[in-house]
Amino acid sequence: MEGEQEQIEELRDSQKEVLSRRISFWLSFILAIGISFWYYTLNPPASTEMRKMRLFFKKNIIDVAKFIRLPDDELQGFAALKSHPFYQTYLKSSEVEKEKIRALIHISRDYSPNQYWFNIVFLWAIAFATLWFLGLILEAIIILVRREDTARRERIKKQSR
Repeated sequence: MEGEQEQIEELRDSQKEVLSRRISFWLSFILAIGISFWYYTLNPPASTEMRKMRLFFKKNIIDVAKFIRLPDDELQGFAALKSHPFYQTYLKSSEVEKEKIRALIHISRDYSPNQYWFNIVFLWAIAFATLWFLGLILEAIIILVRREDTARRERIKKQSR
């Protein structure tokens, strides 16, 4: 009789473990989607104009880098030789805007239009793997505590006999 009860208890424990694994997986999956969506809402993709500008910087990085490093007296002459509106806009912008443009040029050297979406997918993968791993650790701890508790109860039963 006791053997059947132990088997039923083991079956119940294994069913609980399977259920907790499934819950952990799907909870991690959904939370990772939530984290990715939260990042997306806080950091929307760049506008079309910004993407075009960054692609222009990437394609013409040598000319653009040369242009922004020129002394002020040579900027006008260089801008007159180029037909792209960036050069004229840069001349008319304030010093704060020029610093922002320089930073944008710096980060645009290896820009690709799909970089944003790759980052979102990679963020999801990192969040999912982290949450699922933490869930597996928590499951293992719960299983170990249950088994230790069962073993302790068995020892108490044997000692009381």
